[in-house]
Amino acid sequence: MCLLPTFMATVSFEVRSNSENANIYVRVSIDRKNVYRRKSGYLINPKNWSPKTKQPIQRDESLKRLKSNLDKFKIRLTDIINNALETNVHITGHWIQEQIDLIHGKVQPKALDVLVNYFDEYIRKLPLKATTIGSDNKSSAAITKYKTIKQKIIDFQDHTGKTFLVKDVGVDFRDKFVSYLKDIDKLGLNTIGRYIRFLKTVCRDAKINGIETHFQLDAVKGFTKKAEKIILTFDEIESIQGVDLQREALINARDWLIIGCYIGQRVSDLLTLTNENLVSRNGLHFIELIQKKTGKIVEIPIHPVVEEILEKKEGNFPYKISAQRFNEYIKDVGRIAGLTSQIKGGKFDKETKRKNNGVYQKWELITSHVCRRSFATNFYGDYPTPLLMQVTGHSTEKQFLEYIGKPELNHAQQLAEFWAKEARFAKKKTHLKIVKTAK
Repeated sequence: MCLLPTFMATVSFEVRSNSENANIYVRVSIDRKNVYRRKSGYLINPKNWSPKTKQPIQRDESLKRLKSNLDKFKIRLTDIINNALETNVHITGHWIQEQIDLIHGKVQPKALDVLVNYFDEYIRKLPLKATTIGSDNKSSAAITKYKTIKQKIIDFQDHTGKTFLVKDVGVDFRDKFVSYLKDIDKLGLNTIGRYIRFLKTVCRDAKINGIETHFQLDAVKGFTKKAEKIILTFDEIESIQGVDLQREALINARDWLIIGCYIGQRVSDLLTLTNENLVSRNGLHFIELIQKKTGKIVEIPIHPVVEEILEKKEGNFPYKISAQRFNEYIKDVGRIAGLTSQIKGGKFDKETKRKNNGVYQKWELITSHVCRRSFATNFYGDYPTPLLMQVTGHSTEKQFLEYIGKPELNHAQQLAEFWAKEARFAKKKTHLKIVKTAK
């Protein structure tokens, strides 16, 4: 049985001018809120147009041919739009104009020099680019990311009334696109900077495949606005451990938070841990998982603090909780634990769906991301960076250092600092218990 789309487009014609050669406009109605008018590509003398039938008056052969052409055009455009509705295509006035141009043969379908078309080609090839174990998850996340950016370009095209080619992506395009994303779409600067980097990646791929690009493409650069790195220090973690909580939901969230600060995983991996992730070899205990984002296999020695929580729960992880609830509850935990120092940061506004930058009490800025960053920051310098990277899943030392907000040092300086910290380490209480490598 054929399923009909939820909405069916209505297509009709209008003449909106009294000039001798007036444009015949096509009126496309998706629903009451979405009605678009675009030039159909046909002209007529208004004296030969019937507003009642919305068709040419059949006075001679040329008007009969015009009516026939309009009928064929209407059938074809209606089919295109309804097929798009069936597949959840985002329909805009600009998109409709593109379909009209295709019907009249003004542009070639899916020409790869068209920017959004090359995005489709790049997205199609993404699964072939992922070569690591678990690459299905990696490519799926990347596909979602690039589809989002493609949609932003479509919205930008609709805003400007232009169809952009790959070769249009130069400094001027970059500046106007950034202004649109910041002033019209109200995106944060770090998000915009990432989008520009990904856009450049797609254009460079197009260049490799023989598509003409702008001579300024290399000058199109993304950017990062340095933000406050929110972490929990060891002292703050101890305060959270010792605070008296009455609600079971907050106790449960507190246990997940502490575990997270000692295993350094993203919330998507942290909150899905079960007993199946606990492994033992030669009397040593580990948490083993495959990171959803990177597909990397990670093995983490169970820290004594984590072991204590598991023992309290008879060998089980805390009970399941959604990332949304986790983010809500750990703020309450931080508030009760007295994390009230004033720091700069961005606080999410539920009404605007945007972050508002300002100065807030620390508990207000705690999110699930604090777990992974606290682990990386707290143990950095006390243990070799490659060891920490194996846990966090960072691919390069540069990425890791940027993540924790540390400058990239030369190897001699790093070694000197490591030896100095190793000497201090021998004089203080050990925070991280190292277990010997399993055979």
